[in-house]
Amino acid sequence: MKRTMSKRFEKMMQHLGTREGFFFLSVLIAVIFVIILLIMFIVSSRNRAWGDDGSDAQVANEEMSADYTAVSDEDIPVVETATAGMKTESTPDTTVLAKKEGAKDGYLNRCVFLGDSRTVAMVNYGFFNDDAALAQIGISHPSFASNKFINNAGKEYTLKSYLGSHQAPVIYILLGVNGINGLSEQKYKDSFRTLIDSVAQMAPNSNIVLVAIGPVDDNGIYKNSVQNAWIDKYNDFLLETAKEKQIFYLDIAEILKGPDGQVKSEYNGGDGLHYSGRGCEAIFKYIVEHPVPGISDEGEYVVKYIKPDPNRIKATMGDESGIDEDKLKDLMDMMMGPGEDKTASEASTQSSNEAASEASSYDEEAEKKRLEEEEKKKAEEEEKKKAEEEKKKKEEEEAKKKAEEEEAKKKAEEEEAKKKAEEEARKKAEEEEAKKKAEEEAQRKAEEEAKKNTEGEETQNNTGGEEAQNNTGGEEAQNNTEGEETQNNTGGEETQNNGKNEETQNNTGEGGENKGQEPENQENNGEPSGQSEGDNGNTP
Repeated sequence: MKRTMSKRFEKMMQHLGTREGFFFLSVLIAVIFVIILLIMFIVSSRNRAWGDDGSDAQVANEEMSADYTAVSDEDIPVVETATAGMKTESTPDTTVLAKKEGAKDGYLNRCVFLGDSRTVAMVNYGFFNDDAALAQIGISHPSFASNKFINNAGKEYTLKSYLGSHQAPVIYILLGVNGINGLSEQKYKDSFRTLIDSVAQMAPNSNIVLVAIGPVDDNGIYKNSVQNAWIDKYNDFLLETAKEKQIFYLDIAEILKGPDGQVKSEYNGGDGLHYSGRGCEAIFKYIVEHPVPGISDEGEYVVKYIKPDPNRIKATMGDESGIDEDKLKDLMDMMMGPGEDKTASEASTQSSNEAASEASSYDEEAEKKRLEEEEKKKAEEEEKKKAEEEKKKKEEEEAKKKAEEEEAKKKAEEEEAKKKAEEEARKKAEEEEAKKKAEEEAQRKAEEEAKKNTEGEETQNNTGGEEAQNNTGGEEAQNNTEGEETQNNTGGEETQNNGKNEETQNNTGEGGENKGQEPENQENNGEPSGQSEGDNGNTP
């Protein structure tokens, strides 16, 4: 048969000729090449389907890079399994996990961690065992339950398959920072409650701990995706949810946040969102020192470090995580950890050494920054002090000026009152003077009137006396004169007049002499009148 086929092929080639034979051969080779490519494509598609089929089986990657060492199940530390009675319901007093004196890291042999890139960093820096964490870069809590995870050992899990094989006494949920600005508040809260309920249903004997969202640098490269104000708001929500569901709450923010409300510079991994080796170490220690009550911390905690494969690390990119192509490379470099396969304490020691080296650099920068801040603060205090002194001086000057004005005003008022009193006294004195003058004027008028009346009476009396002397003789004249004088004279003048009257009487008693001395009697009768006028003038 072979001979027959060969003869037919030779006969055909002879019939076709050299040119046609060459063309036929070229087409045959091309067809064979296409078939080979098709076979390779089918095989590759099957491999991808095997890696993404959602199976609960743990599949090792057969295409690891040359420097990646696969780890067998026997090399991976086993997390203790929870049993009935290990679960504890929190109370309002125990919801926030308190510090335990003398706590040991053996406690972590009984814990698993559900998280995002921050948890990935804890694994890659050698603080958590690779198989003790279910985490992925950029993952958010709403998509956590439906996501497929792959760890550094190449094992794939879903949340359901992981918790089905890792019924740890304590399950930490370290989520919430991704999607904090990409979801509505209601969706954020509802999806978080749903995740908590799912975990509780899948691991009924486990204690659940909600871990506070760690602080960020508000001016970091993720500033448009996350801010501390939003973190604080949702941390309050996580705490209240923990109380409602009687689970636990771990406040790692209290050690990571500085007095300015930002992540401490020594814990900042460089982008303002992720933490440095020193920051991861601080979180590690805080978890150990704040255990769930009743969970044992006996035993040695051993970390089997597995170097992450950059070709295998998965990352969720988009608005929820804030990660884009430009940021991914730097983030991957940050997530690579110490750099060599190490076991147990070696990984932790190297991580701590690198953290210390990194911390030293940060310390120098921090010290420089601190000195600058102190200088700035000192300058501000000096300026403030100067301003306060100026203000105090100005206030004292104003107070002094005011006191002087008050004193001047008071003095002016006193002067005015004194002047007014003097004016009143002067006015009163003038009124008294006017009154006295009026009284004196009235008295003067009265005296003038009285004088006038007296002069009129004396004139009348003199006239009457002369007539009586002429008509009745000496005795009648004596009586008339005596009567008139007695009537007109008062006080001391009366005695004087009486003396004059006696003289007149004596003269009258002498008989003949009386007639001879009549002019003298008339003259004497005139004197009392003159004296009366003078005396009356002196009467007050």
